[in-house]
Amino acid sequence: MAKRSILSKSIKTVGSLTRNNLERMGAIIDGVNAKTSKPRQYKAVNLGDEDYQQDLFREQTLKATQQLLGPRFATYGKYAKKVVPNSFFQTTVDGAFAQIAKLASNWSQIDLPSEHRFANIASLDDEERYALATDIANQNRALATIGGLTGLAGLPGLLADTLWLLLVSLRTVYQLAAVYNKPLTGSQGIKMAYELLSNADLSKMQEKQALLAGIGIGKGLLDNAQNSGLHNELKNLGLKNKNVNFYAEQVDNIASQVGIDLDQINLSWVRRFLPATAVVIGMHYNSQLIDEVIGVAQATFAPEAKLANRAITDDSSSEAKVDKSASSDDQEGTDNHTKDSTTEDKDGTDEKDESSNSSSSAATDKSADKQSK
Repeated sequence: MAKRSILSKSIKTVGSLTRNNLERMGAIIDGVNAKTSKPRQYKAVNLGDEDYQQDLFREQTLKATQQLLGPRFATYGKYAKKVVPNSFFQTTVDGAFAQIAKLASNWSQIDLPSEHRFANIASLDDEERYALATDIANQNRALATIGGLTGLAGLPGLLADTLWLLLVSLRTVYQLAAVYNKPLTGSQGIKMAYELLSNADLSKMQEKQALLAGIGIGKGLLDNAQNSGLHNELKNLGLKNKNVNFYAEQVDNIASQVGIDLDQINLSWVRRFLPATAVVIGMHYNSQLIDEVIGVAQATFAPEAKLANRAITDDSSSEAKVDKSASSDDQEGTDNHTKDSTTEDKDGTDEKDESSNSSSSAATDKSADKQSK
């Protein structure tokens, strides 16, 4: 029993350290993305709609599989359609993606309760809940970015990276839904999780797949060129793909004009450079793609900032009232001042008229005395 408790404590300690490091790494990545990209306003998703577009993860996973298998994928698909109905193939694909969602759900349920703050999730206020959601988002941001390391594996890494990013994205959705007390459970929860992913802007995934696929093909070409020579490999590549044939011929012509023997070029440094480039591209795009998922999930599950808006409205109305009362007081004071000034002017005019009357009376009396004399 003592050994089990020690082992359990050790696992908890390692898990806590791992989560803390992932949070720090995710916060750094978030800060870099905030400086290099424009701020976006994410829209909440009305989950439960029957009609929604297919998520790009499914499409890109099938494309990555096709690129990995090459011509064999098209051959298998051609014969499979003759034997297996299309509905069965679609059902099989749906089942595979449902299993990935279940795996992500189980992962989130195992990992999330280990967070000590989640034990008191019901008593957390909005600010504390948002802080917990931010830490969890940073963990998943770091995990998704680390998935870019699969670029070292070439074309197989392309498929692995797509599946890893899908798994982490689903984990993010499940965890943020649980933090905001809107857990996704069962088959309906799987449908809602994929519905949220379909509403996130994942268009950059196509750019990433195209770049990584090109690097993977280039790495394979250089690997084969080490044995057969670059000239022969370009020729074989042109024969396999008519679209590439033109560019292969141009490279061959330029090399012959310059006097460079393609088979004598040392390609070892290029072969080392391409995997590092694939890793950088994969990590960069993954950090941006997971940001889209986090933003849409936060907008969907987080409560609206009604209190803040209400406070601003109340302050504005009170200020308006104060301004109104102050202006009325000022107006009243102005009216009183005008009234007093008018009264004073009137009194001054009356006094002036009385003094004028007194002067005219005195002059009349004086002239009367002269006449009597």
